[in-house]
Amino acid sequence: KNDVVADAEKSSPTVDSPEKSEDERNGVTDEEAKEEKDEAEPSSLVTEEPPAELNPKFTKSVNCRKILVFLQKSVAILAPANPELAFKLYLEIAVSTDILARSTQPNSPNSSAEYNSIAYDFLTQAFLVYEDEISESSTQIRAITSIVGALLECTTFEKTEYEALITKTAQYAAKLLKKPDQCRMVSLCSRLFYVVRKEDDTNAYRNPQRVLECLQRGLKIADACCSVSSSANIQLFVEILDYYVYYYEIGNPAITDKFVSGLIALINEHFDSIGTVTTGSAVAEARAHYEQILEQIRRKKVEERSKERFGLVIC
Repeated sequence: KNDVVADAEKSSPTVDSPEKSEDERNGVTDEEAKEEKDEAEPSSLVTEEPPAELNPKFTKSVNCRKILVFLQKSVAILAPANPELAFKLYLEIAVSTDILARSTQPNSPNSSAEYNSIAYDFLTQAFLVYEDEISESSTQIRAITSIVGALLECTTFEKTEYEALITKTAQYAAKLLKKPDQCRMVSLCSRLFYVVRKEDDTNAYRNPQRVLECLQRGLKIADACCSVSSSANIQLFVEILDYYVYYYEIGNPAITDKFVSGLIALINEHFDSIGTVTTGSAVAEARAHYEQILEQIRRKKVEERSKERFGLVIC
């Protein structure tokens, strides 16, 4: 009987307790081990490729023309509330568009022509804002000065387009309320009729006779001002002399030594009529400016490259 029991115990399977894992032996539960494993392994979101909608292929859905259209609409909304700012923005966008037309001209003439047309439209919008919204004298002076600067920056306009713009600008200058302002702005507009750039630009617009017409008109206005108050407006003649010397130096064929010498003699007469005693700060500033111009002419008389030309000027 004892032998039978022993054999039965040997043949029956023994039920052992479940074997503990290494983590459990170390005091770590299965759930904690799983969390540590998940933290150690990189997330599947990092390793997977981003969805296609988050990394779309580049398409030219926004081009320069659309940006310019957006700018035009934005400034048009701004114009009623702040016309002076809208005027400046129109000019700045026009200059930028002209640069764009210039840069695309070698490779894409059609695009260049389109941008050129857009630049002309922006300038036209600026002129409309000036006519309709800008009426204060000081603001008009700043506006005309800005127009002159913008037009001198533009280089891609056709001759007829450019002439239309600069003629309109000269008309604005001639219609200013105060005569001294008219004189200064008409003289400034002469720059538009004889464009000189740093680079050798053979296509620059030049009309020497129109330059002379602007300066002569400025002299007539200055003479009318000085007949009323000679001491207060002598500065106008000095400023116009500065323009004459500038155009004479750069070789404008319409400005000869006779014009420069004649204007110097006229200014001397005005100063003689005022007398040697300074009657105000305006006269003192005019005298100082005049002496600077005469000193410049004297230097040009002795410089090798200009002495032949300026030697003809009597001062």
